[in-house]
Amino acid sequence: MPGVVDVVGPRADGAMVAATGGELILVREDGSTAPFATLPAEATHIAMAPGLDVPGAGCRFEADDVYALQPGPPQTVVRISGGGRPSPFIEPPPTDRLTGIAFDATGRFGNQLLVAGRRGERTVLFSVDCRGRLRTLTEGAPPMSGGMAVAPQMFGNHGGDLVGADEVSGDLVFIRYDGTNGILVNPGLPTGPGTGPASVGFLPPGFIGRAGTAYVADRGAGALWRFTEDRFSQVGIDENDLMVATRAGGQTRVVRCRTTCRVFPLGGAPGARFDGHVTVVLGPPPPPLPKAGDLGTLIFVISTGVIVAGGFVLFLLHNRKVKAEREPAA
Repeated sequence: MPGVVDVVGPRADGAMVAATGGELILVREDGSTAPFATLPAEATHIAMAPGLDVPGAGCRFEADDVYALQPGPPQTVVRISGGGRPSPFIEPPPTDRLTGIAFDATGRFGNQLLVAGRRGERTVLFSVDCRGRLRTLTEGAPPMSGGMAVAPQMFGNHGGDLVGADEVSGDLVFIRYDGTNGILVNPGLPTGPGTGPASVGFLPPGFIGRAGTAYVADRGAGALWRFTEDRFSQVGIDENDLMVATRAGGQTRVVRCRTTCRVFPLGGAPGARFDGHVTVVLGPPPPPLPKAGDLGTLIFVISTGVIVAGGFVLFLLHNRKVKAEREPAA
């Protein structure tokens, strides 16, 4: 996929969506691809709606719809329906450039679409409801660009915050729903334009039990990289942890914030040039536990089997003893 800049998903049918300039491509778990949509202009980053009702708006962001940043001019956000049809969504207030897009699925930002841009050396963040009504949350957050994501509620004191990365300083940046912002942690990765951290993503609940896999776009090779469960198990990764990776070489860290934040090394992808979101796909759910009635029946069957087997063993031991007593001594 030459020029791939981002990957999001999965859709209801299990496929992910990758952005390759002016094209969106469906990517299935077996690695096969299919054309999905042609955009009116080149996309920088994309986000997929998980299916969200927006309180007070009387509408929803439909599941599987994709929203793409287009640098313009004019700068726009384009909506691509689940069937692959693009249409204009909003033109945000002017910025030097649009730098990130993500959905809030925690409710802290009102289940809205979040769009980030750069003005000078500061980040501007907008929230947008499903009717296209826009509000500016902050115009003075630290720089960040690339993939950004809203933290799950279990991410320590920063649950529900938007988290992104600044490749120049290497800092991870947080922005709260009220616009307050700051530095979350510096994960100690290489820094610099075109080098430092730019791809982030959170590991959702069920990641461990459902053998989750994380994907990230490699713009240089025109490919996707995959992080599988066995690789994660080597660092004791947990649900609600954050993955962050550099543009150059895919140097990757795991950030775990509970009372405090800790950083764990994960690995790298030599020669890669990562970009966009870290997207996690869960495996099939485990088989359901027996229902209460089924569980009671199972316990009864096992107990009965144990009792019958025990009785049979006692019967054999008793017969052996009686036989021994009847035999005359030598």
